[in-house]
Amino acid sequence: MSRRLGCGCLVGCAGPLIAFIILCGAVGILAGSCAVAAEPALPPPAAISGIPPAYLVLYEQAGQRFGLQWQVLAGVGQVETQHGRLDADCAPNFAGARGPMQFLPSTFARAATLAGIANPDICNPADAIPAAAALLAADGAPTNWHAALLHYNPNPAYPDEVMTWANSYVMAVQVVWPLDGTITQGFGPTSVTLEPPLVYEGKSYPHFHTGIDIAAPLGTPVRAIAGGQVVFAGRDTSGAVVVEIEHLPNVVSLYGHLQDPPAVKVGDAVVTGEVLGDVGVTGVTTGPHLHFAIYEAGVPVDPLTVLPPKG
Repeated sequence: MSRRLGCGCLVGCAGPLIAFIILCGAVGILAGSCAVAAEPALPPPAAISGIPPAYLVLYEQAGQRFGLQWQVLAGVGQVETQHGRLDADCAPNFAGARGPMQFLPSTFARAATLAGIANPDICNPADAIPAAAALLAADGAPTNWHAALLHYNPNPAYPDEVMTWANSYVMAVQVVWPLDGTITQGFGPTSVTLEPPLVYEGKSYPHFHTGIDIAAPLGTPVRAIAGGQVVFAGRDTSGAVVVEIEHLPNVVSLYGHLQDPPAVKVGDAVVTGEVLGDVGVTGVTTGPHLHFAIYEAGVPVDPLTVLPPKG
């Protein structure tokens, strides 16, 4: 495993989301659709409450039918017409695109055929949303969302814009902290000389901590922040016991310095809050704590931009 854990903190140590974390249960993450995930019931958060209820149902149904994350479909709907709000009269735009998902008539005809829709109506979200899902699936989603979204709209900025909205819908469902404890070392450049150098956002740092350290008593259970699949469970090159969960392709959360053995193995599907192991002192560490990190395509992300605020 190539990622290096932090050594711990200096004091005590008794211990945008730009990553697309899909907050699904085991079934949802493997099927590519949060609509079938067995997550706890939650009050509708603000990000999701911005989606009209009828549209939300259509996004979820289309995602489940075509094996796509409904949040990305909702991201397309938001970017194109704010879920129909910007296209109430279904008038063509400057390029001739129409409807809540902004199809050219010829493209809509193909997409509706892919979706098996008889007598499709480009202005009706009940037709346009599944047609969009069918077209995206035909163009490579969910395996390659970037390519599929560029086929949908060739603007180079389009995939990132859609995924930014998808992230907000994803994170609105539920994220949990991996454990309760005190943060003893934060994310970013540090004076701790044992931390490795890193080039981050174009700047070189002599020492950079790629996650956060959370102090907690030895044996404290460590939980998955969201649903996903275990892609690593064992010792890294420093000897630390580590679990990594992939929530989507190239989006991984890491839990380090666990006791041996971890509670999960590679290939296990986990749900939000599932115990992965217990706080330990394995590897290079100054005391019992969890090193927690999030990576997008191998690049570290500040976990505090992902985890919910502590009340």
